[in-house]
Amino acid sequence: MLMKVLLAFMVVLALIFFAPPVLKRFNSSEIHGSTDKKVMQSLKDVRHSMATEQRHVFDVALGLLQKFREQEGENAFANTVSGKSPVEVIELAKKEVEAKIAAGDAEFKQYSSWDDMLSKKAAEDAPKKPVSQQPLPPLRQSERTGRQ
Repeated sequence: MLMKVLLAFMVVLALIFFAPPVLKRFNSSEIHGSTDKKVMQSLKDVRHSMATEQRHVFDVALGLLQKFREQEGENAFANTVSGKSPVEVIELAKKEVEAKIAAGDAEFKQYSSWDDMLSKKAAEDAPKKPVSQQPLPPLRQSERTGRQ
């Protein structure tokens, strides 16, 4: 009888200890947090579950929203993105950028649309390849003889 009670107690403790991290991984499709620091921790989990192509768009959207909200005060960025999915964050950034382009904002005047901005930023971020790359000389100039 005592062993059954002890076993039940250990199972309850194990559930209390292991449930939050396990459940957190299953619910990583939304961003949560009340402060900028907590939102950044949540963003890591959300980004981890995204496809590589979508990460670039998501990162650009987050960077822009963070830049737009830094004048509004502490935790304004957290209040903006908390509770939203990555698709909602991208749509919010897209609306704000389109509004700034339409308003003639100096920072966005070189772009005609959200998609144009994304393509230009992707081209800037792409690794640059050298125009002509000559083959490297072999590491060893001599060959060993007499070995078979």
